Amino acid sequence: MKLRNIATSAALWLDLGLSAGAALAHGKGMMAMPSNDQTVASDTRVMHLMFTDPMQITTVTMAAPDGKTYKINGPAANQAVKTWEGRRPRLTPGSHTVDWRGMSPDGYPMNGSFAFKVAK
Repeated sequence: MKLRNIATSAALWLDLGLSAGAALAHGKGMMAMPSNDQTVASDTRVMHLMFTDPMQITTVTMAAPDGKTYKINGPAANQAVKTWEGRRPRLTPGSHTVDWRGMSPDGYPMNGSFAFKVAK
């Protein structure tokens, strides 16, 4: 995909009013819960990555405010899913960043990241 088409597609998604947690996944939509910049309670334990088409998620990591990085476990990497659900460790107040990697249905490597906050 040409850079101009990517920029045009991204601008279109923003114009459509999708949440800040939305991202492009090789021309397809992706959303996360919690969404980008959302504030959640410290007892929130589940994370969802939702895709328009099935995605094989290979790794999901979360960087905590204390500098520790946690691997988030979910469905096996060889399983393509539209909704990936992972269990997070106990959350501490502050900003957390999630990075994910996977493979689209056409075999293209994909990745993304988002951040959320945990209330004090």
